[in-house]
Amino acid sequence: MDSDGLRAFAVFARHLNLTAAAAELHIAQPSLHAKIRKLGRTLGVELYEREGRGLRLTPAGLNLARFAAENTRRMNDFVAEIQGRPTSVTIAAGQGAFRWVIGPGMRRIVGGRRTLQVRTQNREGSLRDVRSGRADVAVFAGDPPPGGFARSEIARYPQVLMVPAGHRLAARTTVTVRDLAAQPLVLPPAERPHRRRLDRALLDAGVDVTVAAEVDGWDLMTHFVALGLGAAVVNGCVLPPEAVAAVPVRDLPEVPYWAAWRPERDDLPADVVEHLVAG
Repeated sequence: MDSDGLRAFAVFARHLNLTAAAAELHIAQPSLHAKIRKLGRTLGVELYEREGRGLRLTPAGLNLARFAAENTRRMNDFVAEIQGRPTSVTIAAGQGAFRWVIGPGMRRIVGGRRTLQVRTQNREGSLRDVRSGRADVAVFAGDPPPGGFARSEIARYPQVLMVPAGHRLAARTTVTVRDLAAQPLVLPPAERPHRRRLDRALLDAGVDVTVAAEVDGWDLMTHFVALGLGAAVVNGCVLPPEAVAAVPVRDLPEVPYWAAWRPERDDLPADVVEHLVAG
C-alpha cells in the first residue's frame, strides 16, 4: 500500500463523500476514486458501499480508515519531530468538558510542545472517533467506557442546584432532591444521559417534574437560570454566572469524568492523560 493512497483514503473516510474528499485533497474526483479502488484491489476487499443515497465503510474499510488515520498522524508527527515542530494530539469531548473540565489540561498540553486539535462530540461520538482513529483521546462524563478502551478517571464533581441569588434555596448549604418539588426546572433534552439520570432520581424520590425549559448545554442552562426561568441541576465543575448561586445536592451521586483511548495507543496518551487530570 502506498502512503499517498492511504492518506487519500483517510480523508475520504472522514467525509464519506468523494466530492468533498477530492476537494480537500486538491485532486480530481476520478483520481481519488482510482486511488481507493487500487487500495481495495491490493487488499482484496471492498472498502465502502452504498447506503441509501450516501456511502458507508465496510468492516474492512473501518479497519483501514483507523490504520490510515493513525499512519497519517504518525507520519505528520515524525516530520514535525525531525523539523523541531510540536507534535499533535486530538481530543474528542463535549463543549462542557472542554470549557469546564479540561481547560487547564489543554493549556498544559500545548505548553508541553504539542499542538491541539479538538472534535466536539457527545460521549458516543467521542468514543467512535477514538475507535476510528480520528481522535487520540475521548473525554466524557458518567459511566466508564465499554470494553475495548483503556481509561482513566480524570475528575469527579458533585451535582449542584443552580438558582437565582434571591431564590429561597440560594442561602442553603445543601439541598436534597425532594427540595426540587414544585420547582420549575431548566433541563437537558430527554435523550441526554444527565437528564435520564436526573429523571430517575426525581422518580425515586417521588418528585413530580415541572419543566420550565429544555436546553442543551451547561452555558445555556445556567443562562436561563440567570434569566429567572427556573432552577437547574448541573455538574459542579460549572461556574455559576453572576447573580446565580450553586448549592450542592447531597443525595445525588458525584459525576466522574473519564479519559478513554485505544489500548494500543498507550504510547501517546501517557503524558496527555496526566495533563488532563483536573487540578
